[in-house]
This record gives sequence, C-alpha cells and structure tokens, in this order.
Amino acid sequence: MNELNGKKGITLIALVITIIILLILVGVTINLTIGEHGIFNIAKEAGKNYINAQEYEKTEIDKLFNKIQNINGGTESDAPSIKPIIALEDLKTGDYIKYDTGKSEVGDNGVIICRVLYPTTSEYGLQIISDKNVKEIALGTGNTWEEGKSAYNNAIENLNNEAEAYINTEYAYDARCVGSIPTVIDGIFVDKDKHNGEAGTISISSNYTLPTGWESRDTGCYKSDTNYKTDEAQMKNFGLLYNGSSYWLASIRTGMAGNETYMENSFSVRTILHNYGVYENTYCLRVDNTGNCTIGPFYKNGIRPCISLKSDIIKIISGDGTSDNTAYVIGK
Repeated sequence: MNELNGKKGITLIALVITIIILLILVGVTINLTIGEHGIFNIAKEAGKNYINAQEYEKTEIDKLFNKIQNINGGTESDAPSIKPIIALEDLKTGDYIKYDTGKSEVGDNGVIICRVLYPTTSEYGLQIISDKNVKEIALGTGNTWEEGKSAYNNAIENLNNEAEAYINTEYAYDARCVGSIPTVIDGIFVDKDKHNGEAGTISISSNYTLPTGWESRDTGCYKSDTNYKTDEAQMKNFGLLYNGSSYWLASIRTGMAGNETYMENSFSVRTILHNYGVYENTYCLRVDNTGNCTIGPFYKNGIRPCISLKSDIIKIISGDGTSDNTAYVIGK
C-alpha cells in the first residue's frame, strides 16, 4: 500500500483555483481603490464638493449682507464683498489713489491719479484732488466791460461746474475746483459757489475819471473772497500745492495792478503758479485812472478737481498708496 494513502494535501487544480480567486479579489480591490468610481476619486470629488459648498455659502452670505445694506441705505450687489486691504480711516493726506472719472478722454482711459486732500477723519470728510491738471480752460472771451465782468463774477461757479464733469456717481458724491469752500454736508459741497456777494467799488486816485455812462464808482463786480485759504494751507502742509503747471483757484480778488495810485481797480481770478504760490493778478478786467477799461487776457490755465468720495460705500482693495505707480485702487 502506498505510503501517501490516507494523507491530506492540496491538489494542483485547487491551487490554480485559489490563485485565480486571489487575482479576482486583487482586481476588485484595485478598482474599488483607484478606479473611475474608486475610493480615491470619490474622496477627491468629495473634497471639490466641500470647497464648492464653502464658496457657495460665502456667496450667499455676501448676497444676504448686501441686501441688508440695501435695506439700510446701501447698494445691493450680486458679487461677493471684497475684504479691504486698508481701512478708509487709515488713509493719510498725500496718499495716492486711482480714481475713475468715467471720462475716457482723460488719464488712462478715464482713470486719473489723485492724492488724499482731506482724510476721512477730517471735518471735511474724505476728499481727493487730482495730482495733475485734468485740462486747460479759459474763463471767458470778449472785449467789453460787461463781458469781462461776467467772466469775473461767474468765475467760481464756472470753475466748479467744470470740476463736476469728473463726478463718477459710483464712487463720489460731489466735485469742486480747488480753492472753493471745502465744507460738506452728507458728502455735498454746500458753499462751493459762494462769493462775497457785495458789489465792489472803484476807489483809486482823486483824479479818477468815471468811464462813459457811469454815474457812480459801483462796478457791479463782486468783492474779494478768501475761499482759497483752507485748501492752500492744507496743500502747503503736505506738499500738494505745486504740480508742475499753473492752475486756477476758485477764488476772486480786487486789488492793485502794480501802481500805488491804483487801489481796487483790477478784478482777478487767483491762480497757482509753479514754484511761486498764489498769483493774485490774473485779471479779467481793470480800470485806469483816466477811466479806460482793459479787458483781461483770457488765456488758459489748468483745473484740478477735488472729489468728495463715498466713504460709507467704497473700499480700498489694492495698492499701497505710496506712489502714482502703486496708488490705492477703489472698489465697492
């Protein structure tokens, strides 16, 4: 009798079957792990879904927040809010800011570089001023006393009207020409067109001859104002007064014209001359002591608008404010 009889063992067929089963199990395991619907892909997809869910949740929260702002007087936006890089309260006089005027013919497709003139914490609210002149303008043309008087009397309002062309209502409440009164109420310049209001009289030498048709020394021209003083002092203190070119100040003056026998006989609009300061005698008209009226040279000077920004709505979203190349960028 064979010695192996009665002993148990594994047959070749059983071994092959076992190996086949193991290979099948390995294949199933691999497919469940790294296949199209495997554990790895399922985990990866779950991660994406989690991130998308977070972003969706943030978007919905932002929409809800914007709706609440709209109810409280703000504006609604479907875009998620952007975290500001600096609080508006931390802006300093002299910081550089990019401002979109909405007028493509100026600056870089409408964007001009401005400087902070008055910070948010000032009594005048957040105001910026163009770093350079935005354009050159003449205040009037003509050859008669009436035309010169009109140019003089309307100079402040005309300059402010020019500045108003640069109001972008998305970011700004109001605009004015530098040199007018900076006082604001709810972002609006309440007295920017203000002048003395009284008519000036000519009071020169005793041998003065009234112009033909005049019955008194009343010229019908407004007296001097000192509106420019606030802006001038602020710009001097922070190095913003000179920008390489002359520009108008929304401020008028009566005074002398270089001769001690003349007193209140010239009617001028103030300007800033580069490296000189306030120039008092950019006259619209003047009268000499023989009664001759001279109409001023209606040549062009620059204009620098001051913008009252919506500090309750806007944000600073990029930039560092240290130069024109890295100016702060406004967003909402």
